[in-house]
Amino acid sequence: MKKNLLTLDVALSKEIKYMLKEEHYLPGDKLPSERKLAELFHVQRLTVRGALNLLLQDKTIISKPRSGYYVAPKRILQSIRNFSLHSEEDSGQLTYELYDFKKIEADNYLASEMLLPEKSKIYKIVWLYSDGTQLICINTTYIPEYIYPDLTQQIAASAPAIDLITNNCQITLAKSNQKVTLLYADIKTAQILNIPVDSPLMKYKGLMYDKQGHLAVFFENNMLIDRFGFIREVVL
Repeated sequence: MKKNLLTLDVALSKEIKYMLKEEHYLPGDKLPSERKLAELFHVQRLTVRGALNLLLQDKTIISKPRSGYYVAPKRILQSIRNFSLHSEEDSGQLTYELYDFKKIEADNYLASEMLLPEKSKIYKIVWLYSDGTQLICINTTYIPEYIYPDLTQQIAASAPAIDLITNNCQITLAKSNQKVTLLYADIKTAQILNIPVDSPLMKYKGLMYDKQGHLAVFFENNMLIDRFGFIREVVL
């Protein structure tokens, strides 16, 4: 009996996926209620609930307490090879804006992370990434002054750090050390991303080097945990 119920759950989950595609549901659109889905597909609500749980597991939909089920937002794919960000289906939806730009001296933390002497001159650049509907990532990038001596706020606003380094400085990024950890939003981060304080976030940070092994960039990304996936190659 359980096997039949499971088979029906799976079949119904595929039918609901087909409905979402054929009726042009968009990310954020609300699904019909469990009762209406049961009536539409002529099944019991228990079967509908099982199918919806499967769709939750594969991130086709999301659930909002006391509200219902919604089409999940598209994930952003972070390439771990060329460090770029792309939407699953439409990279044009991803936008960025310069939030902060300043020249600072490396404190103990930055000196330790970047293996530079304390008080080394560094550019600190903060970009905010949006998927067109909400902010999803705070990117903080640190570039040693010797890499780009003439960097200005106007130049920084024109392109993300990777493009600045590879295009403007003609530096080929050859290798990196990267790490992903879990953190919880502090007050400032929560205000910027418009999320509750202590919301779980993904912290993605790393060091990038040129072909000669010289440090080019140190970056720290605070990312909405349910909006990102990692790939080795960019999906075109």
